[in-house]
Amino acid sequence: MNNRGMITSLLTIGAAGAVIYGITRGIQNGTFQNLPKTISNTLNNQNVQQLTKPLQNMMDNQNSQQLTNELQQGASNLMGDNNQNMQ
Repeated sequence: MNNRGMITSLLTIGAAGAVIYGITRGIQNGTFQNLPKTISNTLNNQNVQQLTKPLQNMMDNQNSQQLTNELQQGASNLMGDNNQNMQ
């Protein structure tokens, strides 16, 4: 393994260790007991909803467009199969 790969590996291990340590400390001192309530309150906040609504609309539009394209492709495949069977 070269030096760059070794440094990357060590940084990754260090970051994972820091996350594990932080979670362990949070569980021990009770910080995570209020976490679900805090997340719920944050997501229900009016300002957060104003920020996330356009993103949600974009995703909905993208998903509906993708579904429309797939349906059209499936329909044209079926039509192509029927035309071949008639010949």
